[in-house]
Formats: sequence, structure tokens, C-alpha cells
Amino acid sequence: MMINYKDYKPNIAHNSFIAPNSIVIGRCTIDENSSVWFNAVIRADVNEIKIGKNVNIQDGSVLHCDHDYNVSIADNVTIGHNAIIHGCKIGSNCIIGMGSTILDGAVIGENCIIGANSLITSGKVIPGRSLVIGSPAKVVRELTEEEVEGIKESVAGYVSLSKEYLASK
Repeated sequence: MMINYKDYKPNIAHNSFIAPNSIVIGRCTIDENSSVWFNAVIRADVNEIKIGKNVNIQDGSVLHCDHDYNVSIADNVTIGHNAIIHGCKIGSNCIIGMGSTILDGAVIGENCIIGANSLITSGKVIPGRSLVIGSPAKVVRELTEEEVEGIKESVAGYVSLSKEYLASK
């Protein structure tokens, strides 16, 4: 469901899949080949949310901005089920694990994996190619080439799945 807020309405690429019971509100831009899955909420009311190409926002996730912090998600990102993304920036080629929370002002570098149920606290900066786990989350090591390739495979799988859903309409 798309909901306008004040003079703002969601801007969604024609080839992106938005599940019928997800909600996208206000100043939200969703680029090509991205997907917003069932029961996800993207609420861009007090600031803007920009979602890049080939991004998948999985079931039950919530994205919200803050007056002082927008949300920016670069290309080729997987946001796992029930994640909370609030007022932060996520670099390209990342996986944000299921149930993870990323808070205002946090910055996730490119090619990162944030483990399931991790908490990235406000203002935390995660360097690129990091494996991050815990609550509060800590960098545990650098990603291997195989793990970086695994991120790309995850993204490609969701792009393919979203195309199947679009074709079923």
C-alpha cells in the first residue's frame, strides 16, 4: 500500500515488487529491481528514505527516519526479516541479518554482514568488509572473498524471486 504524506508520495521504480500488505509512506524513493516484502513498513514522514537498486526489504522489517537523520540504502543490499533500520546509512553489497537493529546516525560500510539480532548503536561507524555480531554489535573480522560473493548471491536470489512475483500479477 502506498500512502502519501503531506505533499510527498512514494516514488517506486516500475520493475520493483511491493508486496500488497506492505506499507510505503511519504518521501520514499525505491530504485530498480528492488523489493519490499510482506508486512514491511517504510515510513518516510519526517525525513526521506532512499533505497537503491536490487535491494530487498524482507518480511516484517521497519524502516523509519528521524528529523535529523534520513535513511539511505545503497545498491545490492539484503535487509533480513524483522530488521529495524532507523535514521542510518547502509553501503552497497551488505546483508543486514534477521532481527537486527541499526540506529540513528550509524553508517555501515560496503560489503558488510551484520549478523542476526545484532544492535548497531547510534552513531556507530562500521568499516567496509566487516563481519559484525552482537548486542551491542562488534566487528569480529574481515569478510572473505567467498562471503562477499555470498552477499551478491543473496541479492540475485531476491531479484529473481521478485520478478516471479511481478510476473504472477
